[in-house]
Amino acid sequence: MNRFLRILTFFILPICLHAQISEGGLAPSQRPEQAFAFREAPGKTVQIPAPDMARVHREDAESPDFRRFAVARPADVDISKDGAWVTLPGGERVWRCSLSSEGAKGLVLIFDRFQLPQGVRFYAHNSHRNFGAYTTESCTPDGNFLIGVLPGATATLECVLPPGVAPEAVSLHLNRVDYAYDKQALGEFDPAAVFDYGEAQPCNINVNCTQGADWQVQKKSVARILMVFESASAWCTGALVANTANTYEPNFLTAHHCQIITIVPLFNLWRFDFDYEAAACANPGSEPIPKSVLGCERLAFRQETDFMLLKLNPVPATYGVHFAGWSRSTNPAPGRTTFIHHPVGDIKKISVDTAAAVIHPQTINWGAQFGTSPVNSHWATDPDFGIFQPGSSGCPLFDTNKRIIGQLHGGLIAQNNACNILAAYFGRFDLSWGQGTTPESRLKDWLDSGNTNKMTQDGYTQPIPTTTSISGNVKTVDGVNMQNIEVRLSGGLTASVRTDTAGNFTFTNVPLGANYTVTPVRDTNDINGVSTFDLLLISKHILGIESLNTPWKILAADINRSSSITTLDIVEGRKLVLNVTNAFENCNSWRFVPAFVTFSNPANPFQPSVPPEAISINNLSGPYSNANFRGLKMGDLNGNANPQH
Repeated sequence: MNRFLRILTFFILPICLHAQISEGGLAPSQRPEQAFAFREAPGKTVQIPAPDMARVHREDAESPDFRRFAVARPADVDISKDGAWVTLPGGERVWRCSLSSEGAKGLVLIFDRFQLPQGVRFYAHNSHRNFGAYTTESCTPDGNFLIGVLPGATATLECVLPPGVAPEAVSLHLNRVDYAYDKQALGEFDPAAVFDYGEAQPCNINVNCTQGADWQVQKKSVARILMVFESASAWCTGALVANTANTYEPNFLTAHHCQIITIVPLFNLWRFDFDYEAAACANPGSEPIPKSVLGCERLAFRQETDFMLLKLNPVPATYGVHFAGWSRSTNPAPGRTTFIHHPVGDIKKISVDTAAAVIHPQTINWGAQFGTSPVNSHWATDPDFGIFQPGSSGCPLFDTNKRIIGQLHGGLIAQNNACNILAAYFGRFDLSWGQGTTPESRLKDWLDSGNTNKMTQDGYTQPIPTTTSISGNVKTVDGVNMQNIEVRLSGGLTASVRTDTAGNFTFTNVPLGANYTVTPVRDTNDINGVSTFDLLLISKHILGIESLNTPWKILAADINRSSSITTLDIVEGRKLVLNVTNAFENCNSWRFVPAFVTFSNPANPFQPSVPPEAISINNLSGPYSNANFRGLKMGDLNGNANPQH
């Protein structure tokens, strides 16, 4: 028999105070109507050196319980120096860079700088898999990010900049690539030799098969964990757990040994993938897209019962996750036990033992760095349907009342037959509850902060909102709040609001999932701030006597909206100053530009494209609070205009 507590090694990266939101879609080079633009500019391929595989296999043989499937490789890919730029017919600019690492079975991409301004989209893809579009909503406060796994030895990165966003406004630096390799090269039976989507043993059962029919609520508590360590990557499973206050605190139960698969876990880089499952019983034709949360902190753990409690970074309410109930009874309810898990990082599976769990009366020697579990510290089960594999570790064991009673530590499998499970051992929830001597070694302080001393807690589901808000502010280019500016919303909802005294505005009850455009408008009192002195400044600029020294002044001088400064702009301004007309003919009195816009050529803000005057939001997935604009008074070059008029 082969003792089995293995877990795949994989990784994630950013400290995430936000979800790892992806808008989906194809990168420009993948779209037939745009692919032609890249044929003449294929871009540069950066080579990522492969590891010394002889050494890797030797280390695996010496420390078989590490169960890594990928090893970290240093990288130095920066948007400022690598790749190539392509300008599309519509004015968008695309940075494109390819990566290659000879012999890799898969690549995980880790960025130590990943900062995208509003409107910028980022993709990573190859012939097997697509990731993106990532936007400013996907970014993390510390700038770290992770993408993967991309199967195969190559990957292409594409960053799309809308008109008005300069390359200097984007900060992208890839500092690490994890190189996934084939453990079968060891020449021995290894149930952990595969990883990721579609590679679990076929004797696993998808969660939406018949066996999972009664578990459609509880499955939404379970997530795949993509773990990042200092030098490698690994998979585990875990579940959100309820608390006695019935709040949506993202406490997440998994296994203690998940954090010691290899050295130095980087918790701020761990990713949690919810709803990663087949839509039906059969394996899907293409990989499902999970709902991910990036980053966590460790709250408590204890080796004896192999539990670890994490607190995830905020889980968006739009995910509709479930917080699983639990029982700390010392005698499990009679009837079947069930566990839901992600073997080898694959889509969600379910396993069922038609009998109740029993207390295992012996010590369990896990070997190597994983140590020994005391007598009576674990539940023992023998699944009749389904199995488990590396990556299943930490998954919840449910009793017949659908309450968690433990988490998977490991078990026994028949020699050379991963589909023959002889025993599965789960650390006991009831012992994890209060046996530790400090809050950092027990569960009760975190799941029962009100000290109710409840024996059981039923699960509950976070309601999914159907609407959200879009908000922002409007200021002048000098930072003065602009009051009473009309802001229009179009797309999935048509509405109009006005800014308050602080220049802020909010659209409420905005339906989720639609595309929107936000546009500020003011077209009154065109003469405000416009004088013969402004016309003189335009004349000096045209004659080359004294150039306008900011891009904002140049935009304000373009009174006839020709995207250039000519004598026709002076003519338009003179008509207004002389009362020949009372309004500009081709422009509103104020022009508004998204606050994220930067100018790659401040002396010519019309190139390479005219800056946008609206903010587009695609597939609104939650509150959008960065719809910020800067306003400039047309024709006013010396800043005399009153922003309140």
